[in-house]
Amino acid sequence: MDSIFSGAPASIFAFVFSLCSLLWILKVSRRKGSKHDQTPPEAAGAWPVIGHLHLLSGPHMPHVTIASMADKYGPIFTMKLGLHKVLVMSDRNVAKECLNTNDMVFSSRPNATAAEVMGYNYAMFGLGPYGVRTVLAPCAQDSCASDSVQPSP
Repeated sequence: MDSIFSGAPASIFAFVFSLCSLLWILKVSRRKGSKHDQTPPEAAGAWPVIGHLHLLSGPHMPHVTIASMADKYGPIFTMKLGLHKVLVMSDRNVAKECLNTNDMVFSSRPNATAAEVMGYNYAMFGLGPYGVRTVLAPCAQDSCASDSVQPSP
């Protein structure tokens, strides 16, 4: 009976030590003041499921509410609409800078696993990463090329 419980204190110590080490690593990797945490401030008052939607349906119009949030949090901030986080840019220069540097990110659809699997790795037009205009432009150029258009008999 002594042989079964002889290694128990060592295994408990190893378990507690590894758990404390894991928690310390997670704490260090998620520090707020790190250089990698460059997210804009999030507006306060979000509810768990609906986010800030209750603030937008108040007595004031939504654009007035967002303008007052911009006065409080600055020209760029985040808010939650439902479960989705939304970036709000209320200054013209900030919006121009953001959209000029990240134009390819905003022009595409979000990547979805269902679209990748059902669309044969985004090969279908409706499930592709870009909009219909960028997909149909090469198709129109190919179909209207001189070698593909046959004269009628």
